[in-house]
Amino acid sequence: MNRALVALTSKLSFGESHLSQKKDSSHSLVETLARAYEKARNALEYRADNLVRRAAVERILKRRIVINPEPISLAENLLTELRWARYLTIEESKSKKIDELTSIIQKYVDLLGGPVPQEWVIKVASAEIEEFFDLNTDYKQFTFFAFQMIRQKIKLEDENLELLIYFSVDKIYAASDDEQILYHILTLGGENISKEKLAEAWHLFNLAKKHKDISKIIKYVRRQMPPLILLRDMYFYAPSDFRSITLDEEKFMKMAADTLEIQLNQMSGKVATAGTRSVIYVFLTKMVLAFGLEVPFEIFFYGSISRLPLILNLLFPPILMWLITMQIKLPKISEREALLGRTWNILQNFDELGMEADILIEIDKEKSNSFGYGIFSVLYAIFFVGIFGIIYFVLNQIGFTFFSKIVFVFFLTVIAFFAYRIVQVAKVYSWKGIEQERSGLGDIISLPILSIGSRLSKGLNKLNFLAFAFDFILEAPFKIILGFVDDWVQFLSVKKEEEILE
Repeated sequence: MNRALVALTSKLSFGESHLSQKKDSSHSLVETLARAYEKARNALEYRADNLVRRAAVERILKRRIVINPEPISLAENLLTELRWARYLTIEESKSKKIDELTSIIQKYVDLLGGPVPQEWVIKVASAEIEEFFDLNTDYKQFTFFAFQMIRQKIKLEDENLELLIYFSVDKIYAASDDEQILYHILTLGGENISKEKLAEAWHLFNLAKKHKDISKIIKYVRRQMPPLILLRDMYFYAPSDFRSITLDEEKFMKMAADTLEIQLNQMSGKVATAGTRSVIYVFLTKMVLAFGLEVPFEIFFYGSISRLPLILNLLFPPILMWLITMQIKLPKISEREALLGRTWNILQNFDELGMEADILIEIDKEKSNSFGYGIFSVLYAIFFVGIFGIIYFVLNQIGFTFFSKIVFVFFLTVIAFFAYRIVQVAKVYSWKGIEQERSGLGDIISLPILSIGSRLSKGLNKLNFLAFAFDFILEAPFKIILGFVDDWVQFLSVKKEEEILE
């Protein structure tokens, strides 16, 4: 057993830290209404399931801190609202020590007013609170194991290389969002947090996020993840057996095959859910904006609405998403066997991984600045313009107006980007070996579209008017009403007991 695996197994709880949470048997009126609200609110933002509760904590803190910034009040109301929405069970909300939660909130209230924007102080607070609620202490141990592996295989010349690798592994392997990544960077400096330490973590986070090599490292990390994800899944599949199977190849391969089969059987459902959520998200957010502008524009400039372009723009997003998701295929038998072998190989030859053929090294600067590289850049620019030129020509032949063309291209790029993210989810167990990955014709054609879609999605997230309306117009009065209803129900319960006793 290699040193990294020994270190990993020495820190794991083997099932003690991730006991299954008890579910509430009761579903009161308040909980039903609160849960319905959360489902509607979460549809307005595209988030993975593991990030939903953290985002809810952030929203509650942002709203409550304006009303009453006292930490004890914030802690009590936070637990109440999380219980309403069933992010915590009644037992969990009661078992969580209010003093500990108050102390966490107090710490971040004291950090307000420093060099880090208040919004981000609250975001970091929500990340720590999420970990406070999370009983699973083993997850991060696997993240550190993955970091150790990747660190061997990336040999770029940069003084911040370990930070960049840590950022990438946390983002891809642990599926952390920016808020959690910043919190994890902050905790690297120890438990005691000051305004100075938070400012330093904020600086390092932005340095990594904006670094010229971060996209390259993230892409590389994503290619290395399938066997590491399978290894982590194997542990959570049977924690108590994990130590023993790492010592026996036959037992290991059998459990790996069983775990992989279970995960792949669930994959089609995950893909379908992700596709549906993406379409709903686009319809509820971006479509409102697009058609809110397209219809008035065409009526004003053309005196009428072109029905065919409008119908195509309405039907195009779900059809495109359906077509792309239908093309997603699970790994072949040979690919699964290769993944199993790679997972075992990582455990047995951990210290030799840094000598493999796919090591990420510095690109020759002379090559990147060469005449040939410049020619390729010009050709890509021409290809980029050509792709959208063809799209423009086809739409023009159909009868699209100028603005309806913009709407079509908008949906094409955004949906293509979301579909690409779903494809990445489906490829989580797709291991292609250590050979350098090559781009096919489809990748080349789709690159300009995905590039625009990524930029549009990120930019328009800041213009999510529906989310703004929910957070600042609807949520506060709605939660006040829920509080009144909750108090009324409790009053009736007490009154009923009194009447019965009499």
